[in-house]
Amino acid sequence: MSKKTATTDSHLASSQYSTLEEYLGAVRKVLQSRKDLSATWIEELIAGDDHFLRTCFEKQLHPATAAFDIFITEEEASRDSVGEDGRLKFDVNEKAKRHLQRLVELGLWGDSMDAVAKTLVEQSLAAKLESGLLRTTYPT
Repeated sequence: MSKKTATTDSHLASSQYSTLEEYLGAVRKVLQSRKDLSATWIEELIAGDDHFLRTCFEKQLHPATAAFDIFITEEEASRDSVGEDGRLKFDVNEKAKRHLQRLVELGLWGDSMDAVAKTLVEQSLAAKLESGLLRTTYPT
């Protein structure tokens, strides 16, 4: 399971649970209060975080803290990525790198090899568009 949040460091009174089973029952009860979680999903969460929950029990953390952490961690894991990196990435040979570095030193197209490469690609595409070699629209 991925790294848990810092909320597990907060110590709330949980000494009322003398066994791990009682503690897991309390965690289960907190998770069951969420109407959108099925019993099967709750059991999978608990089973998947067995080691983490044992640690929470040993540290005498409140069951709600442990339940919150395993639930939030699952939510974060299933969340869609914020946005994919739209940058193009490609490798160039040493000769091309030397040319790009020389252009960086000139300072006319950018202050890094990435910036120079970006500018050159954009200028090349603009020239192709102007000359009619590329279309401005494509059928969908």
